[in-house]
Amino acid sequence: MVGGVFSRAFRGNVRPIEIGRRLISEIDANRSVDSKNRRVVPNHFLVHLSPADLDALESVRRDLLAELVEAVKEYAGDEGYHLKGSVSVAIDSDESLKVGRIKVSSEIRPTGTTAITAVVVLPDDRRIKLGVETLVVGRSADNAIVFDDPNVSRRHAEIAPAAGGWVVKDLGSTNGTKVNGVVISAERALRDGDIISVGSHTIRYEARQA
Repeated sequence: MVGGVFSRAFRGNVRPIEIGRRLISEIDANRSVDSKNRRVVPNHFLVHLSPADLDALESVRRDLLAELVEAVKEYAGDEGYHLKGSVSVAIDSDESLKVGRIKVSSEIRPTGTTAITAVVVLPDDRRIKLGVETLVVGRSADNAIVFDDPNVSRRHAEIAPAAGGWVVKDLGSTNGTKVNGVVISAERALRDGDIISVGSHTIRYEARQA
């Protein structure tokens, strides 16, 4: 973990190098031996940060994710660990975490495992394919999904990757977020056909096996 984002001076409470170190610890803590006597380690990681820390990293987020993937692959190779599939890393916010705290979850996701592909369909029928990036919905122009509506908060809700699919979470909005007409008070796993309501706008979630 030398160079790139890891070597930049950073004024936030969580430095990129600290996230990289936590991934390394997560790998070592979850290694196992398979039937072929290979030391198998996780290849899919979800990093949880406080909303404030995630905001502070937003400007380097894309580069950071790419470098974390490379760091995992390099460390696994150096240690002789076996990865059963391609490496993926996602970052999400967790309002229960204090500023400066990092929580990492991981799983082994073998190549050939049935994957889910998903899109969200906006009121104008635009379709946005979901990936490792968290999509923030709100009134602010720098959000991934923007609704210019006074009933929508600047950062209203987010749609984020989670193990096995995607979740929607309200970000402390004034008027709340609904799924299928029901106000959500916590993170809610999404299922094919779910309707997310933000102000007077709706977003349809569609998922299928890849």
